Amino acid sequence: MPTSQHIILGKAFTVGHSANAQTQGIWIMCRPHPTQEGKVIVFLDTEGIDDPEKVEIQEDTWIFLIATLLCNALVYNTKGVFDASHISKFRFLKVVHSNVTVARDASEDDSFLDFFFPNFVLVLRDYNLNADTSADKLLEKRLVYKTGESDIVRDFNEPRQLIRRYFKNRKCFAIPIPCAKPESLDSMPDFKIESGFLQRLNDLHQYLCQCSPMKLKSGKPVNGRMLKTMIICYINSVKKNMAPCLNDAMKKMAEEENQFAVFKASECYKEEMKNRINKSMPNERGLEKYHTDCMDEAMKILKDIVVVVDDGDIFHRKAAECFEDNLKRFKSYVERDSLDRCRRSLKQLDMKIQQNIREKKYAHVRGYSEYMEDINTLADKFTEQECYLGPKTKAALQEYMDTKVEEEQLVYEMVKDKLDAESECQLHRLSSSSVPMPRKFADVTEGEQSVEKKALESFEKLESDGRKNIGSLYLENLKMKTQEIEQTKAELSEDDAYYKKLVAECDIWDNIYKQAKFAKN
Repeated sequence: MPTSQHIILGKAFTVGHSANAQTQGIWIMCRPHPTQEGKVIVFLDTEGIDDPEKVEIQEDTWIFLIATLLCNALVYNTKGVFDASHISKFRFLKVVHSNVTVARDASEDDSFLDFFFPNFVLVLRDYNLNADTSADKLLEKRLVYKTGESDIVRDFNEPRQLIRRYFKNRKCFAIPIPCAKPESLDSMPDFKIESGFLQRLNDLHQYLCQCSPMKLKSGKPVNGRMLKTMIICYINSVKKNMAPCLNDAMKKMAEEENQFAVFKASECYKEEMKNRINKSMPNERGLEKYHTDCMDEAMKILKDIVVVVDDGDIFHRKAAECFEDNLKRFKSYVERDSLDRCRRSLKQLDMKIQQNIREKKYAHVRGYSEYMEDINTLADKFTEQECYLGPKTKAALQEYMDTKVEEEQLVYEMVKDKLDAESECQLHRLSSSSVPMPRKFADVTEGEQSVEKKALESFEKLESDGRKNIGSLYLENLKMKTQEIEQTKAELSEDDAYYKKLVAECDIWDNIYKQAKFAKN
């Protein structure tokens, strides 16, 4: 159809007016769909049937069958009437069954081929219809059977039976001569072309654009990826001189399309998760909610793309595995972020305690007790502030408490040094005079000596109480560690790295407590 380039194709394939082939094999060209955004029309141009110079006639069969299996509208383009000679060319359709298989090693008939055969569109070029008939009626009239049992009748009916057998939907367009000099039609502007020609050509154009796309048995339209896979499967079969197998091509196409579906669904899941996490960092429970919502969105993509052939559920399972793997990565990211957030919060709350230590505000009789009270107050405030982070709040607080062992000892020594200094100062003042004291000052001296004695007793009591407090804290931390291990053991396996870490820390605390040998009294 040499002039179709004016309306449909732009610069198109070369079409000849003789029986000699202008096209070798099958040429493919893609053009954006003129009325459906985001869609593409794929044109397959095959060499003509029965080229007189062709030696291997089997090539005609392969070319025709491959093109037929790949298209949704087969356009048979001929000049003049659709007479007996043209119809007889379709006699080779009788070898379809032996040249296309539905399944390897299966004794199925070719009724399944009905699903794969396209609409048949007959284009009669340079042909003027009578006013009292239509092109479609003309085509159907050419395909009417003759009655009789003779060989001549059977030969007459055979190609017509084949056309009507394999091409259930048939359409005919009669296109008149475009102009006086058809050879210059390619470069001729539309206003110089006969209006009748342009109208019929436009009718053909609209029909082809409105044809339903090629579909699978499930009703899913064939896209570019599917078409590419089917082309490769069919061509590989022909190269091996084997009949193309429809089931093999469908399975290969479905496998590649479904792998792509899993990939796209996984990408959708990750993108949805990133968007949600960037807007609001969740806790563990919130992350599970994000996971469910993102998986629902990804499954929509999967269902839209996936091709159901045999066990289609396998790709749903593969997609679910991808979602779970991605969830683990996001969970690790959220856990790290939660721990970092807890650490920043603890560091902020700890600034007051650190300032008190630097300024030695705990260096007095009740300093150690004040320090422990500040630690407990910090723990309560932090737990209330970050409780929504769940286990990470507890883990971060335990980590913080573990770092306070040396600091607690530092505060204890600070209090002890302060009391030591005060005691020495008191003793020095009482022993500095070598002059015998008058009797009348005896009571005062005894009173001062009692002050010294009380100071020493107070210090000894403070030291004893301090050690008891430290010992109690060690014991409390040891109990907390043991409880944490028991709880973690119920949640994790003994091979888990975090569980092993807790056990090691508990052993350290236990050794410290045993070696300290704190006084009971």
